[in-house]
Amino acid sequence: MVKSPGDEFPLLVRTDALVDELRDNAAKALREFDHEAIHQARVATRRLKAALDLMKPVLGGEERKPFSRALRKLRRRLGPLRDLDVMMGHLREMSRLKAHAPAVKWLSENLERARESARGESAEGDRVGQVLARLGTWWGVREEVAAARSAIDSLLAEGLHLQLDAFAERADGLVLGSTSVATGPAPDGKAPEDPHELRIAGKSLRYSLEMAAIEGHELPRKMMKTFKQMQESLGLWHDYVVLSERAMYASLEALLPHHNAVLAAGVLDLAKILLRRSDKHLKDFAQLWAERGQELSAGIRAQFPLTRPVIIAPQKDPDPPDSTETPPPEAPVPDAAANG
Repeated sequence: MVKSPGDEFPLLVRTDALVDELRDNAAKALREFDHEAIHQARVATRRLKAALDLMKPVLGGEERKPFSRALRKLRRRLGPLRDLDVMMGHLREMSRLKAHAPAVKWLSENLERARESARGESAEGDRVGQVLARLGTWWGVREEVAAARSAIDSLLAEGLHLQLDAFAERADGLVLGSTSVATGPAPDGKAPEDPHELRIAGKSLRYSLEMAAIEGHELPRKMMKTFKQMQESLGLWHDYVVLSERAMYASLEALLPHHNAVLAAGVLDLAKILLRRSDKHLKDFAQLWAERGQELSAGIRAQFPLTRPVIIAPQKDPDPPDSTETPPPEAPVPDAAANG
């Protein structure tokens, strides 16, 4: 990309690179259905969305909204492909369970057919050239981001505190309550914390921490390692939950109990194993948070002390009060796709 002199700062340089990477990977993902390109393209759309959410208070909607829509449409188009790639990867790991080989084989064949169907549906969408052309709307947003350089540190500090509050509240709720398939409802009768909302809150915090590191405010390596372990546990919880749901849904959709009761029972047993694995990863997260959550929270707050925010008026077309666009960081919107 050709850049205007004097308008760059680290986060802007990184977002420029993400847009370039997204264009390359989106082309491979939509034309060749390359597994790694699909994954990297979806991650890039999420990181770019996180950057737009961070900068939203100082951006106008006229330039931001078209680019946000382009990211959202691409993310949703690639979502089913990525979900199926992840499920099939985990199912291959289950092939060593000899007692469940018939169920694994049946479900693998079901997922392969679903992936071929998803590829066909993706190919029916807008042509690759149209998708890539819409990413060109980044140029208008870029000028506004460059002009808001002085606000970035204040926005990062405020956003990180709000996201950490949301993540810590949900993590504490999970530890104090119970979302375990083994122990059942929370002892006080209250609804247990939703792990999916916790996972989404963790993603928002992760992307903001990445942006802070790009701007030179990196957490100590030990703390980042701890947070990464927490993220991985939540991601694996989600992966196995989704695969378990898929196994049960596929069996019902195929009327498998009607046609092959023995195989249907095997698929149900496989779904139970997947649920137990997901539960184990959720417990791993809960233990990590109970042991290191307070230290992690204190470290983030110390690294990003709140200061008086720098106020910059939006460039143009501010969102009206009843806007349906994604709100600022304090209310991250869930993304139901598989981890990645």
